[in-house]
Amino acid sequence: MKAVLALLTILLPASVALSQETIALAIEGWRHEVRNDVHYYRCASQICATGSVVSTKEQPHRTTISMAEFEKHHRGLAAQNKGAGLRDVRLSDIKERALEGVRVMQVSRQVDWDDNTTTFTIESRLIGADRSFSLVSDSPKREWTVNNFEGFLRQMVNIAGLKKP
Repeated sequence: MKAVLALLTILLPASVALSQETIALAIEGWRHEVRNDVHYYRCASQICATGSVVSTKEQPHRTTISMAEFEKHHRGLAAQNKGAGLRDVRLSDIKERALEGVRVMQVSRQVDWDDNTTTFTIESRLIGADRSFSLVSDSPKREWTVNNFEGFLRQMVNIAGLKKP
């Protein structure tokens, strides 16, 4: 996946004293849309896998979140949503790593739906010095999910590592 434009930073004045920062990625082959502060990127070319979706959202900045809290949250979501059209939810590869000073916590999830389809997901929280983001990759195949996630991760690490103005 080739990043045509790694990131766009646009400052929009909210008032004389304050400004709100909007950050979005422009990735070749992906269609971008925003709904309720979530940036969705949907595969729109042959360089990514059909049915793939990657989403990002700025999150409350919590530098003290533990891996135990992160895992508990995702296990709770899996348990809470079981039965809502899904047959089974499995979590795996719960891990933490640091990339360029940004803490990355992630979990892989496999959802088996009642219609006999499966969705593979990687959910993550990126915590930089001044800001935090979620990064989620979904697709019908595990390897596509991983490739999409890793392709977006580098750019999101760059954004999460930015200092607030």
